[in-house]
Amino acid sequence: MTFALIDDQALSAVLRNKPPRALRRRNLATTGHWYVRLCQAALSSSGHAGVLSGPFEHLPEVQRERAVGLLLELPPEIELLSLRQLAPDVGRLRVNRQLNILSVEALAAAKALDAEVFLSAPSPALEAALTLEGCGWRRLE
Repeated sequence: MTFALIDDQALSAVLRNKPPRALRRRNLATTGHWYVRLCQAALSSSGHAGVLSGPFEHLPEVQRERAVGLLLELPPEIELLSLRQLAPDVGRLRVNRQLNILSVEALAAAKALDAEVFLSAPSPALEAALTLEGCGWRRLE
């Protein structure tokens, strides 16, 4: 089974029923850190509409409640690897790659799932590491 590993912005779009065209009819996965970042943004009531929180705040109430419900109970068809499984690879990869923990988890998950990584924003260090490790990636429009 081939996976599309999606970042927090793409996960947000999927949960809000607005998946990017490139992700339609794909098996989806995300990382723990991307999932946590989206939860923090969508569930905080700071009143500041950021890149991650804004799309939830601007939904009509019924759609927002549905999307937040899916966020709270991530649909089972979206794979989320445990750090129990990824931690050894994260540790090994971190030695050779100058990546933050969010990016090295994405790299380890991409390798574990043999996934293509879909990024919503440029991430030069992660993109370079994915390429060096032979993992496919692309930016979403």
